[in-house]
Amino acid sequence: MSHKSNVMNYRNLMKVGFLLFSMLFIVSCSEDEDDNMEPSAETYNTKVEVTDAPIDNANVQGAFVTITNVKINGKALEGFNTTTVDLLAYQNGETLPLGNVDLEAGTTSNIVVELTNEADDQGNDVANYVLLEGGQKVELLLENTEIVLTDAAEVVANADNTIVLDFDLRKMIGKDTEGTYQLVSQSELQASIRAVNKLNAATIEGNVEDTNNTAEAIVVYAYEKGTYTESEATENASGVRFAGAVNSSVVSEADGSYSLNFLEEGDYELHYAAYSEDETTGDMTFQGMLTVEAAAGVNLDILGGFNLAAKTTAQADVVVTGMVQ
Repeated sequence: MSHKSNVMNYRNLMKVGFLLFSMLFIVSCSEDEDDNMEPSAETYNTKVEVTDAPIDNANVQGAFVTITNVKINGKALEGFNTTTVDLLAYQNGETLPLGNVDLEAGTTSNIVVELTNEADDQGNDVANYVLLEGGQKVELLLENTEIVLTDAAEVVANADNTIVLDFDLRKMIGKDTEGTYQLVSQSELQASIRAVNKLNAATIEGNVEDTNNTAEAIVVYAYEKGTYTESEATENASGVRFAGAVNSSVVSEADGSYSLNFLEEGDYELHYAAYSEDETTGDMTFQGMLTVEAAAGVNLDILGGFNLAAKTTAQADVVVTGMVQ
């Protein structure tokens, strides 16, 4: 074999060796990168529903909002379409399912509810409004159609998670100086929608016995223990009383029952307010705070505070003893 042939064979071997070395180096680097990469966090399919805390006005027959999107941790609900919801139809523990979203376990970083002023889900011009007795619609216009909640919810690993968005109409809808219904300020709207996982939620149920007919109508307000002050009974700039209440319930005139739903576990106290009702307009006028005592067999410290554990129902039956003087 000639010297020239030997040189060519040597060069070919060098090329093959270099190619093999390069391939092994690339594979090794790729494996190192895979080893160094953090595994993607596991997600859990989470249902999202809406409910409402009642508005304290018998003249309001419906409260409609048009939701165009809901985002949790930046993720939109799967397959959601613009939906107009009568929030008054979903009270006392009733909810409307909106959709699902895959979320990592832990506390949500942000929840955004997107509404619209343009049209409802049927194309009608008025997207958000209250429906009064007699059929009159009062349009509710938003300054900003994107509501970023101040509240958060906990997503539990390996569990059936359902996040309930609780729209508190009583806090969301106020009146201007002429008595016309209007939405409250943007910051107040953000604080008027609660988010709670059903897995962590508790309920307070009760009955109010008012044998002396001290009040025409009674509303129960749930406060986090120690947060209630007498000034809560005074209207704020938006015309809303008891703005600091976590939840509220209008006591049934038929049987005296009430229900406070989707409360986070924690310590609460209850306060009972008396109202008179205008038979013509349905407007409820605040009369004052009621004095109450726990009914026989009830071991809760209603006013002083009591603890609610997740997935429990506390029974808070009371007897009205008079009005606060």
